[in-house]
Amino acid sequence: MSAEGRIQLLRNGAQAARTSAVVTTMLALVKAGVGFLSGSIALLGDAVHSFADVSASVAVWLGLKLSQRRPSERFPYGFYKVETFTLLLVSLFVAVAGGEILLESLRRVMSPSPVAFVSVTLSVAALSSVVSLLLFRYKLQIGRMTNSQALLGEAKHSLTDVWSSALVFIGILAQYVGLAPAESIAGLLIGVLIIWLGVGMGRDAVLVLLDACLKPELISQMRNITNEVDGVKGVHDIKVRRSGPFIFGEMHVELDSAMSVEKAARISDTIEDNIRRSIQQLDSLLVRTEPSKKDVYRIAIPVVHDGGLSSKVSEHFGKSPYFIFIDLHEGNPVSWFVVENPAVSLDKKRGIEAAHLLARHKADALVTREVGEGPYHVLRDSSVHVLALNRKSEIRQVLDAFSRRALRGLVPVNKQA
Repeated sequence: MSAEGRIQLLRNGAQAARTSAVVTTMLALVKAGVGFLSGSIALLGDAVHSFADVSASVAVWLGLKLSQRRPSERFPYGFYKVETFTLLLVSLFVAVAGGEILLESLRRVMSPSPVAFVSVTLSVAALSSVVSLLLFRYKLQIGRMTNSQALLGEAKHSLTDVWSSALVFIGILAQYVGLAPAESIAGLLIGVLIIWLGVGMGRDAVLVLLDACLKPELISQMRNITNEVDGVKGVHDIKVRRSGPFIFGEMHVELDSAMSVEKAARISDTIEDNIRRSIQQLDSLLVRTEPSKKDVYRIAIPVVHDGGLSSKVSEHFGKSPYFIFIDLHEGNPVSWFVVENPAVSLDKKRGIEAAHLLARHKADALVTREVGEGPYHVLRDSSVHVLALNRKSEIRQVLDAFSRRALRGLVPVNKQA
C-alpha cells in the first residue's frame, strides 16, 4: 500500500471517530438531563458511560491524526503506535466509568428510589440503544476498512452501549411494574460490563505495544505464499508485529547457494509483492535471503524404463520416456520415484516441457548427456543444477560420481534436446 493510501485510510478513520464523538456527545447530554430530572441512576450511569465514550472517541481521533504524520529521522517507523497508545487510554476511561457506575448502583440497591417521568425515560433509553447500534455498525465498517485497532475497539464499545441502554430500559420498566431494586440492579450489570470491556481493550493495547503477535495465522499465510514462489527452498523465522493499524514483518528465505544476486533480488521482490496483495495492511516486509541448507538433495536422471534404481539411463533429455527422481542424504539414496515424461509425444519444445516437469517436482540437479539452450535456461531459472553425464552409466554409477562431486557442469548445445 502506498503512503498516500495509508494516509487516506487514517483520514477515513479520523472522520469516523470525529462523527462518533459528536453524536455520542449529543446523546450523553440528553441522557444526563433526563436522568437527572427523573432520578434514574441507571440512565445517569449510562450517560457517564457515554461521556467516557466521547473521551475515548476524542482520544482515538487525536491518535489517528497524529498517526498521519510521515516518518522522520527520529521516528523512522512513523507514529502509528500513537493510535495504539490512545486505545490504552480509552481502556482506562472505560474501566473508570464502569467503576463509578458500579459503586453508585450498589448504593441505590440498598436504598432504591422511584423514577419520575417514566415514559420519557424509557423513550430516551430506547433511542440511546438504537443510536448506539447505528454507531456500532458505522464504526465497525470504517474500522475494518482502515484496519484501525482503536476504531474497532470503539465499535465494540458502541455495541456495549446497545446492551447497556437496553438494560436501562428493562430496569426502569421492571421498577415501574413493582420490582423496586430492578433499576439499580441494571446499573450494577452495566458497570460490570463496562469494566470487563475496558480490561479487554487495555490487554490488547498492551500486547500491541509489546510487539506481541496477535494473529499467528498471518505467519502461516506468509509462509504458504512464500513457499509458492519458484526458487524458494525454505522459509523460517517469520516475525510480524502490529503498529497502529499496520503490520511490519520480516522473514528469512532459503535460496539455492549458486543463485545470482540479481535472481535472489527478483525473488525477494516477488515474495513482497505477493504478500502485499494478500495482506493489505502490510506496511513493510524485510526479506533476508540465505543459502539453502538441505539435508536431502534431489537429483533427476532421464531413464528408458521404470525400473527403480535398476533403470537404464537414457542418452536423451526431452525424448526420454521417464525421469527418476532420487533423494540423497549424505550421498546415499533414501527414496526415489519415477515419473513419465509427457513431453515425449510433442512435436516441438520437448526439452522445455521436460525442464518444467523437473521444476515442478522440485529437482535440485539434473544429470544428463546433453540439453538444449532453451531447456537449460528454464532449469537454471528454476535453480536446477545441470550436470554432465560423459559416458553410458548405470544409476548407481551416476550416484557414486555425484557423491564424489566428479560430475562437471553441462554446457548447453545449440538445439533443444
